[in-house]
Amino acid sequence: MKKALSVLLFIFLFGVNVFAAEAPPQSCDPNIFVSLSKKLVPSVVNISTVSIVKSPYGRGGPEEFFRRFFEDFFRQAPNAPREDDDEAPRGKPGPQNMPRAMALGTGFIIDASGLILTNNHVVAEADEIKIQFTEEAEEKPTDGEVVGRDPELDLALIKVKSKREMTPVVFGDSDALEVGEYVVAIGNPFGQGHSVTHGIISAKERKAPDLVILSNYLQTDAPINPGNSGGPLVNMKGEVIGINNAIDQRAQGIGFAIPINIVKNVLPQLKTKGSVSRGYIGVLVADLTPEVSKKLSVSEDIRAPFVTNVYENTPATRAGIKPYDVILQFNGKTIHSSADLVGAVTSVPVNDTVPISVLRAGKEIKLNIKVAQRESPQQMAKKSSKQKKKDNRSENIKTGMELEDLTSELAKDLGVKDKSKGAVVNSIAYDGPADKAGLLRGDIILEVDMKPIKNVDSFYDLVKEKKSYLLRIRRISPQGGEGFLVLTLDLKEGS
Repeated sequence: MKKALSVLLFIFLFGVNVFAAEAPPQSCDPNIFVSLSKKLVPSVVNISTVSIVKSPYGRGGPEEFFRRFFEDFFRQAPNAPREDDDEAPRGKPGPQNMPRAMALGTGFIIDASGLILTNNHVVAEADEIKIQFTEEAEEKPTDGEVVGRDPELDLALIKVKSKREMTPVVFGDSDALEVGEYVVAIGNPFGQGHSVTHGIISAKERKAPDLVILSNYLQTDAPINPGNSGGPLVNMKGEVIGINNAIDQRAQGIGFAIPINIVKNVLPQLKTKGSVSRGYIGVLVADLTPEVSKKLSVSEDIRAPFVTNVYENTPATRAGIKPYDVILQFNGKTIHSSADLVGAVTSVPVNDTVPISVLRAGKEIKLNIKVAQRESPQQMAKKSSKQKKKDNRSENIKTGMELEDLTSELAKDLGVKDKSKGAVVNSIAYDGPADKAGLLRGDIILEVDMKPIKNVDSFYDLVKEKKSYLLRIRRISPQGGEGFLVLTLDLKEGS
């Protein structure tokens, strides 16, 4: 009894934890957000722009898309002339009689000389750009000038001339981020001036809905609102690891930021040339899934993109790259995803020849590829086309879809300008095999289990058993965008 009392007394005096072997949690700075705010807020600026609305139908193009998607803070400028304004010039064509729209956004200083980074959609087609460094009433806004744009990454570089001492931010490493890390967002939400919010990294390599951009996003639950666009997303070291760019308006706590490592690759070109020349090799890729890996006899341990289409007369065709090739390395860099490949190709100067390693039929093949200049979205865009529905005979094997031959007339309706062959998906049965595989009406089936098909008959020559098939399809959107996908059609169940 005395021994037991002695043990209890020892535990009471010296605090021995006999119930848990884990070390106590490390203490953290309770004022970490105070310190970050003091350090970063002076480097963040508020941006206001005034644009003369030249057409009531909008601008169109990538800039208008970003404006509509992100819904930055737009309104009629308070100084816009009104029809009942006696001081408004009448009967005189020119900017003074045009409607004026104002937008508010955010930017941050990246160089003490006066370089500011923001989103392109914040300043797209702006006739006036004003920079506000503080919220002091006596501060006179400083004029800003766009010196570089990258609409595809939604970036803009602004130059200001000011005697004010400017403190640039420090860039971090967005690749080193982990899901769950604390982050801080700084911006100008709804015109409320310098505002600081915090949250965590919710996901990495996220694609935002309906967004065609040359980067996968960082997803965060740090509150981001209209007006935050172009502001920094900061880690606990005070380093900028992303640029706040988009929000999902259907929910709370779903915001997107452009990873800063992607931005680092294009900044030198924005500074020196004012635009970005991107490399192009002429392939479309998709990330491996367990189902596709099994069909291609690729180890499940390999994380890499594989080629879904090779365009004719491109660097890829000249290098010998083929559909279903799994891209392992590009210019000495290991490639784990389609985003990795985009970043690797973009970082190579146009006309440089670099090595590329692919996995084909279980064997690694080393090739050399000369990087060409990537065309702009406007050059690559195709005219919209209407899809025409035609009747098709029923087949014995139940795929959950109806097909028709890709005739020259149908190809024209779909927007196909080459002489491709294949079978076109005419209709899809809800929750059927084709629907579960992800097929859509208007898809053109090009291959079944890596064998090309010419028409509906050749499709059913290959698809005649209740098993799974690997389909390579061509998909053209109503807006003219084109993609090549590899899907698994499983007929083993419910056929």
